[in-house]
Amino acid sequence: MLFPARQGILEKKEGEAMAQHMGKTAAGLTAAGLLAVLDSRYRLETTTYTLPFVRLPAAFDGFRIVQLSDLHGCVFGRENRRLARAVAGQRPDLIALTGDLAGARTELEAVEGLLRQLQGLAPIYYVSGNHEWVRGSIWPMRQLLGRCGAHSLENRWELVEKDGAQLVIAGVEDPQAWAEPISPEVLAERIRREYPEAFVLWLGHRNFWVKKYPELPVDLVLCGHAHGGVIRLPGIGGLLNNDHSFGAEYEAGVYAGERFQMAVSRGLGNSVPVPRLFNRPELVTVVLKSAQI
Repeated sequence: MLFPARQGILEKKEGEAMAQHMGKTAAGLTAAGLLAVLDSRYRLETTTYTLPFVRLPAAFDGFRIVQLSDLHGCVFGRENRRLARAVAGQRPDLIALTGDLAGARTELEAVEGLLRQLQGLAPIYYVSGNHEWVRGSIWPMRQLLGRCGAHSLENRWELVEKDGAQLVIAGVEDPQAWAEPISPEVLAERIRREYPEAFVLWLGHRNFWVKKYPELPVDLVLCGHAHGGVIRLPGIGGLLNNDHSFGAEYEAGVYAGERFQMAVSRGLGNSVPVPRLFNRPELVTVVLKSAQI
């Protein structure tokens, strides 16, 4: 039996030990959380999808498209050299920029550094995102793209040629555009009238294509916008929509429409107060395969 004074001393020591243990646990959890946030901010990740298409010409079999989306002025190395090296490592035949590269004009410096590094690596095609329009960087962005030899697809299309074969690459303005944009259905139908059997690669910033335009007569859609759901959990996926509501959908991966496949990038940066978590900045590489071979 312990004397009361002795028992009090032991209880005090046990309390102190418990407090120290809890303090160390809290510090460990804080450090782990910080590392997870930093990992989701700076550690680049590449996702590769190999997708077969009946309409794809045999000449484009193995054609590699690297998609960058939702940079939001983020920097990966000086002048974005680390990001540019990651793109180069994917050996792209075409680089697709699917909007929200910069919002405020102050973020254009990061974009310029990236474009200078990518220039000459492969043809570059760009479509606008909502942030370029909302925050007023769209016009200097287009001037910058022009200086760097990139193609800005403003509700129009171009032809990409390889070994005598062609595919169509089309791009639509973000719905936030100040001028009334041509509807996606009208643009797609115009393309189909002129090139009824062509493979059509469609660039559009928003990730609503499967839900809103499931019968769009194109073959492959590349988009972003959802930031991978911002916070991602194993077995669940993204949690948040861009309006901060719960229940993210079409936030990352490949989805099937009635007539096309849609690849959604998790993007590279962020524009909401909630930090990305378990959600590394992503480059998407799509390798086209011809089902005719």
